[in-house]
Amino acid sequence: MLKLIIEDDEGRKTVVPFVRDEITIGRQEGNTIRLTERNVSRRHARLVRLNGHVVVEDLGSYNGTRINGERIAGQSPLSEGDLIQIGDYDLALQAEGAANAVGPITTKVPTRRQEAEPEEPDRSESEEEAPGDGDEHDHTPPSQASADKRRNSTSIIRLDHVEADRPRKLEDIDSKDAPRLMVLTPDELRGQEFACIRTELRIGRTDDNDITLDHRSLSRTHAKLVREATGEWRVIDMQSANGMTVNGESYAQATLNSGDIVELGHVKLRFLAAGDAGDGDDSDAPASEGGMSKMPLVAGLIALLLGGGGVAFWMSKQQGLGTVTPNPPTEPVAIQQPPPENPPAPPVQPPDENKVPTTAQTGTPEVPGTETPPSNPPEPPKPTFEQHMAAAEAAFKAQDLNAATAALEQTRDAAGNLPPKAQKFLDIVTAEEAVEGHLKVAKEALDSGKPEGAVAPLEASAKTKLYAERHASLTRQLNAKLKEIEDAKTAAKPPPEVVQTSAKEAAAAAAAAELDSQTTERIIEARGLIKIQKYQEALAVAEKCASADPKNAECQLVLGVAKARLDRVDEGAKHYRKFLNLAPPDHPSRKGVQDLLDQYEGAKRKNQGG
Repeated sequence: MLKLIIEDDEGRKTVVPFVRDEITIGRQEGNTIRLTERNVSRRHARLVRLNGHVVVEDLGSYNGTRINGERIAGQSPLSEGDLIQIGDYDLALQAEGAANAVGPITTKVPTRRQEAEPEEPDRSESEEEAPGDGDEHDHTPPSQASADKRRNSTSIIRLDHVEADRPRKLEDIDSKDAPRLMVLTPDELRGQEFACIRTELRIGRTDDNDITLDHRSLSRTHAKLVREATGEWRVIDMQSANGMTVNGESYAQATLNSGDIVELGHVKLRFLAAGDAGDGDDSDAPASEGGMSKMPLVAGLIALLLGGGGVAFWMSKQQGLGTVTPNPPTEPVAIQQPPPENPPAPPVQPPDENKVPTTAQTGTPEVPGTETPPSNPPEPPKPTFEQHMAAAEAAFKAQDLNAATAALEQTRDAAGNLPPKAQKFLDIVTAEEAVEGHLKVAKEALDSGKPEGAVAPLEASAKTKLYAERHASLTRQLNAKLKEIEDAKTAAKPPPEVVQTSAKEAAAAAAAAELDSQTTERIIEARGLIKIQKYQEALAVAEKCASADPKNAECQLVLGVAKARLDRVDEGAKHYRKFLNLAPPDHPSRKGVQDLLDQYEGAKRKNQGG
């Protein structure tokens, strides 16, 4: 099995298993691998498996794709170790069994020829830039700000694509052979240990995970730990909000060695092989392969480089890391005394013509011995993506959907695109905004004494999680109102009129009355089962209703609702259309059903167009 190594110009690497027949690479969302620098085209290149070989194909990118320094056109075969250059990124293929890449990609490349860029780039219609989107051929050296940004976001790997097709056999592991995860921080979780007794374990904040760590910085399912067929253990980020690091480096996924430190959100864990002991709660330094710390080796190298007093100075900075403390200085060390209760007033400084005017001229107090602060203080650092996501989650839980949307909008990149995690969360917020509107309509209908107008909005918002309590309260009010109306109708019914009919007419009338009674009972029973979320039982009753009385609009309606709740949306839509054909124009549920069908048709056209 092959894996793809991706390295940016800061030396940060991401390793992706090559388990699909095709991997697309580009700057826009939707690619299997998304590289975010401006000199990467929206759809730049792709890697394809053909007849047991891997070929790379440039997709008409502006800056081109190079193999070992040579710009390619069309498809070109790849060999293990070939260097692929896309913008500021270097990529290489490596066999699964080969040694892990621990340094830069070292394939030797000929010196790049200076190539004149065309004055008018020939771009395909899909490659045209939107106004203000930046130049894809920008090769200027990155500023410190852009380097810091790239250090936090080298590449975005669609793990749902990469990992979806990878076959793994789920097996139990004997406890004596099982590695462990030991929690180092935070304090409230410190010391907890989890034995990795299966070949795949999900880690997250909620109880449905194999390993539950109840900490707010973790996503519901944050990562998973897997053992490959080769026996190596790998940790994979599951598109979490706060990301994952291994030994201080951000990864989409990484192979683990005994002693490695895995940080999920703000929770640090040490991975320990079977039989290995932890190094103590006060140490979270990463270990090299085999579990041995690299710090003594680093100390030795710096000692050789610095020599003499430089060694003593450096060693003095390493207290707490197991290094030797130098001999104390011969000079006595001054001990700072606590300040007196009534310190003497500072001496009056003579005015300095070169300094900014003091209190005497401006009324602004001047502290002796200090410089006047600059008139334009540095701007505070901008919030990170993780901070925006945390603010959005907090606002969402508080049911402040406007604030949640505003926080998510702050995560858009220069091209106006949302990161995948933010887009997914925004879809949830948008859905709950629609629910909020439905519940408002239902409440207004109930308050105005028109309970029939609340039926469709409550049905449309039944899947809400954010407003579940409010939905349940309004549903109870609706049922009570409908019962009052039904009781009033029953009490106001006039006595039946005695009509002389023949025996044949009487038998037909009796049969019709029995059918109508059964239909009404089935409709009521199906609605009740839907309200308590027993959708399969509701479907069985609704099918009997529609089979016995196919022209009854209410039978078609409950049948459509039951199928929709069972995720048989297309079938449900058919019964909604039958309901609209059979129901009278003034039916109270008609508008709500029509709105649902319009939304369904719009989403269907959008999916077909995409």
